[in-house]
Amino acid sequence: MGYIPKYEALEALSKDEIIARYNAEAIDTVVGTGFYRDELIRRRMAHESSRMLDLTCTIRTLTWVILALTLANVTLVAVPLLWPGQAG
Repeated sequence: MGYIPKYEALEALSKDEIIARYNAEAIDTVVGTGFYRDELIRRRMAHESSRMLDLTCTIRTLTWVILALTLANVTLVAVPLLWPGQAG
């Protein structure tokens, strides 16, 4: 059975090192059903995070479109008000 590394040591490990340690420990480890439930929850949270990132990007794009349309609207309203003789 392995030891639990201190926080700093764990932070210093690369992703590949953590995966290698996990795989080495998994050989002699017995898990209960909670392990699988936790993995399902982790996957659902990863999916939701990805979805929220997509929605955030969409909202950012819509915000820029609304800004552009607002500026166009302000221009169309302000030009006739500032220069009334120039309008058609």
